[in-house]
Amino acid sequence: MGFVMDERDIQLGNLLAETLLAFDQGRSADVDRLLDNAGDDRLELVEMVELSLTLRGPASPSSEAIEALAKTPAFDARSWPEILTEARHAQGVKRPALVAALAQRLGIASLDGEERVRERYHEIETGQLDPRHISTAVVDALGDLLGGMRGLLDATRLNPVGPLSPSVSFMRDGFDDVDGSVLVDATLARRAEPTVDERRVDELFGV
Repeated sequence: MGFVMDERDIQLGNLLAETLLAFDQGRSADVDRLLDNAGDDRLELVEMVELSLTLRGPASPSSEAIEALAKTPAFDARSWPEILTEARHAQGVKRPALVAALAQRLGIASLDGEERVRERYHEIETGQLDPRHISTAVVDALGDLLGGMRGLLDATRLNPVGPLSPSVSFMRDGFDDVDGSVLVDATLARRAEPTVDERRVDELFGV
């Protein structure tokens, strides 16, 4: 004798299919509505949904979902030196111009303070400063100045910078940087007692 489905079974089966589809699509309000539509059979429908989800395991994301997820800042594996340099070059901004704008955004008006901003920013782009210690004010300012990338900078703070390349080590010793400005030897530059603005810049950059 074959199995015969009654109208109740058919209705529950349809509700189950619709509920699972709503669940997969993240439509939580529709899931609640469909469960309520089961009336006295709500508990049984809940158990059927739970069993179905357990048996099939987690649903595989679509290729579109994977691609969209990969483009989010949290999945960006680049380090700050790479991100900042690429963003600056993409916008055609020279480092001296960015430094001047950054100093202004940070409220640093003195020449010695702006020079210290240039020095510290150079250290960021060459992987000499740890992004985790840089202040929110600097992150906000750089994010705005480089095209609204504050979220990206915040999401990639923990990405490893990696060892310094030979060209970076070369630039640390007082030679021309990529924008043509000469970096003063750190030992000579810091013999004098830091000014108020220099100390403030050091704090902002986590030094």
